[in-house]
Amino acid sequence: MPGHPGEGHQDKGTAEVLIEGQHRRCPPEPMPLMPAAKFSTWRTICGAVHLYDAAVIRRAVLPLLLVALAVGSAWQARVSDQAHDRPPREASEIPPPEVRTPLFSIRRVPIFLQEPEADRRLLASLEESAAALPADSCVAVSESGRERYGHLADRALVPASTQKLLTGAAALALLGPDHRFTTRVVARVAPVEGVVDGDVWLVGSGDPLLATGDYWGRFDDPLPFTDIDLLAAQMADAGITTITGAVIGDESRFDGLRWVETWPERFRPGNQTQSGPLSALTVNDGFARWDPERTAYAHNTPAADPAAFAAAFFDDLLEARDLVIRRVAQAGVVPLDATVELAAIESPPLADIVRQMLLTSDNMTAELLIKALGAEVEAPGTTAGGLTAMRSALDDLGLDLSGSASADGSGLDTGNRVSCGLLVAILDTSIGGPGSLLESGLAVAGESGTMSKRLVGTSAEGRVAAKTGTLNDVVSLAGRVETLGDRSLTFAVLSNAESMPDDIRAIHDQVVLTLVGYPDGPDISLLEPHPVVTR
Repeated sequence: MPGHPGEGHQDKGTAEVLIEGQHRRCPPEPMPLMPAAKFSTWRTICGAVHLYDAAVIRRAVLPLLLVALAVGSAWQARVSDQAHDRPPREASEIPPPEVRTPLFSIRRVPIFLQEPEADRRLLASLEESAAALPADSCVAVSESGRERYGHLADRALVPASTQKLLTGAAALALLGPDHRFTTRVVARVAPVEGVVDGDVWLVGSGDPLLATGDYWGRFDDPLPFTDIDLLAAQMADAGITTITGAVIGDESRFDGLRWVETWPERFRPGNQTQSGPLSALTVNDGFARWDPERTAYAHNTPAADPAAFAAAFFDDLLEARDLVIRRVAQAGVVPLDATVELAAIESPPLADIVRQMLLTSDNMTAELLIKALGAEVEAPGTTAGGLTAMRSALDDLGLDLSGSASADGSGLDTGNRVSCGLLVAILDTSIGGPGSLLESGLAVAGESGTMSKRLVGTSAEGRVAAKTGTLNDVVSLAGRVETLGDRSLTFAVLSNAESMPDDIRAIHDQVVLTLVGYPDGPDISLLEPHPVVTR
């Protein structure tokens, strides 16, 4: 009713809304020239049409909403079914892990924590061993050329047979590892119908390994040698049946001194016999008679004239093959016109010769190599010339020889002076470094050469390769250690004393055992990053 507040408000509101919603279609005021009655009727009709349009829209939209709701429900149902078909996922009862070690903690490189303690223990143990050594002793230890420990490392002392490390390094550097010594048989004329008219010369070049199989087979370590019997076989195989002259041994490549002049009398052939007689032509180390079982030189009898003995020995080998030789074997110098080569045999390569010298500590081989170095500079080869060449070669390797002195190649001479630092430096050069030819010649603890009965049954067995040295007043050891911690250490320990302690080798061995155990630090597992934990 028009007078009712509620209805009046309702009508007005509805009319306003409808009219405002269609303002241009249903104007609220009569249009010009339109009577009021007609405007009222037109407005009623316009409002009715608007109400009809709104109803149509509502009826169209509602079904669309229902369809959309149905599609969404179907999709959700399908997803739920697929999830239901998968195995159920168990709820984790463990919270995310927690890292306890910071990213940049030193524990993430635990070796940096272990090594300082390992170094401290190494130095403490080496200091303890060094304190037990005689006053004239030195110790040096390096790793990859870097000094790890030194006790009077620059003090020059008598080295005994560790002097052979200098000889071997110089020979390999100057002559080369593939160098071979050649022993030849020459004549003035070629054989005619199997006959050589005149003499033949057996010419030596300093081969220290020229020997027979029965002499060489006595040694424990299997080592190559130059079999003189094969040289005789070449002569027979060439069809030679007769030599109208003699077999003459030529040793002129070296001088005629049979020992080093400064050696003590006891070391010369015929006394303690620490070497065979030195010559450029020797067979079986120049021994006329030798013990079939005991290999020490002291049990053998040196030949008075090694070249003449070698010629006579070769004569016998030829006659054993039915060659006829008219004259008696002797020593002499090959003439310049003896240019016909009847036979020749080469030694094993120098690398093998150096290995034989170091492994067995062969004094004879060492001294012949020194003379061979001298002969490379000026013939005939001499000990003095060879030592000059040796020191020059070592200097060329960049070694500091200040304070050192060289009197021979074997270490028998007490005039030699070498420091532990120099021995280690030689073993750290390109000639003597890890895997080098010099190192391959070192005797191995518990396995070979002069180290075969040393450190047996200890952690050092098979891990230490070294050169030993012994004189009445000298004990020395120098070489390489492969540690239990996969490290490679070079070392030298050298002691001189007029009254050598009975346990001196045990002290030297303790130095080696200390090195074998390096790095002896806290268990690395205790220093690694803390384990990831959960709460």
